[in-house]
Amino acid sequence: MTEALLTRRLALHPIGMSDHHALLTHWTGPVVRRHLFDGASISPVQVTEIIETSERDFATEGYGLWALRPLGRRLAAEPRQSGPLIGVAGLRGHEGPFDRGVDVEILYSLEPDRWGQGLAAEASRAVLDYAFGVVGLRRVTAEFDPDSAVSAEVAASLGMRPWRRGADGPDGASYYAADRSGWLGSRRGIDAVP
Repeated sequence: MTEALLTRRLALHPIGMSDHHALLTHWTGPVVRRHLFDGASISPVQVTEIIETSERDFATEGYGLWALRPLGRRLAAEPRQSGPLIGVAGLRGHEGPFDRGVDVEILYSLEPDRWGQGLAAEASRAVLDYAFGVVGLRRVTAEFDPDSAVSAEVAASLGMRPWRRGADGPDGASYYAADRSGWLGSRRGIDAVP
């Protein structure tokens, strides 16, 4: 099993320490930080911890975070060594707000100059294909600010639906979910490259 993923336009590779500087630069950008870390600053030590957690999760759970890089003709053979990091997509376990136990959440971030190109949905489809088809997860959730119409549109384009209708979560967030049977029964994985 390989954790590297390819789509029509992207190469996704598990994040590693060689990505540290690029991740720190990406995640400390004010626009990305506002949407991903609620405006809080992220330190080099925290980036190291995120990378270590992702590496551990890949080893123990089969999933983690992927670095996103544009896929060009010459990048197909060695996509990790070429092309700038333009974002991150992946899965992480977290304590669910509604159920006892751990949920698996999909998350992503993109450089602002890459917004509006469909790359978040493309990367997320590859991640969900992996989550349901390779890892065999039963459900993947998404959490985002209720005023984030773009995040709701991305979630809807992935076939995710509002989860636990009614009051928002304890922190005011909106929750969406996709389940394995619905995902595998659809044709949503069309961006993935075999």
